[in-house]
Amino acid sequence: MPRSAMMPEKERVQSQDQPERVYQELRELIVSGRLAPGTRLVETIAARRLGVSRTPVRAALQRLQQEGYAVSLSEDDERTRLVVAPITTDDVADLFYIVGELEGLAGYYAANMEPDHRGHLADELEELNGALLAESHARPPDAYRVFQLDASFHRRYVAEAAPPRLLALHDAIKPQAERYARLYVTALTNELDVSVAEHGVIVRAIRDGDAAAAQRTIQTNWRNAARRIGTVITEWGGSGGW
Repeated sequence: MPRSAMMPEKERVQSQDQPERVYQELRELIVSGRLAPGTRLVETIAARRLGVSRTPVRAALQRLQQEGYAVSLSEDDERTRLVVAPITTDDVADLFYIVGELEGLAGYYAANMEPDHRGHLADELEELNGALLAESHARPPDAYRVFQLDASFHRRYVAEAAPPRLLALHDAIKPQAERYARLYVTALTNELDVSVAEHGVIVRAIRDGDAAAAQRTIQTNWRNAARRIGTVITEWGGSGGW
């Protein structure tokens, strides 16, 4: 009989949930920047700090590597080390373009909703965008609030209109893009008016039921964001630690 079958039900559920919890905790540390790009990821250290065995840590690290949050670097011909993935202009362009495609499709669906439904959604988006505009005029803007408002704006139409498969894909890739947004939002607060204006075009397209325009303007917003962050990375370097 497997050992897990002999465990009490509560312990068995906790054991099954442990790899997911460890993965979520490590991913949040990476996305938030508390584990900086280039930080070495060591099973024993992570297990000790999280209070778990090495087994769920090993599974979590493998998953983080598969999803692009961690990469293996060669130390010599025989050894490699796992580190938090570096910040690069190519990576931000890749991620933001993918997110733009996914959210653009969600915007297309949102603009095809019934007029009353999409009108209500547009009102909520306008309110969020208005709060972002107000924050852009603060001196200095609250970078954390800027990040939260921008994330809420985009999440709102995705959550409202994306079908389950699209939502699952978005949930898998969006945190990787948020890693860049969190690290570099402070340097981009002087361009908030541009983002607010782009958001306004998105809102109008959804309100008007212009699905093609909604999809196109969301894609454009994300591609422009990739360019803006890419410029900052080029000027400040790719570590994200400044």
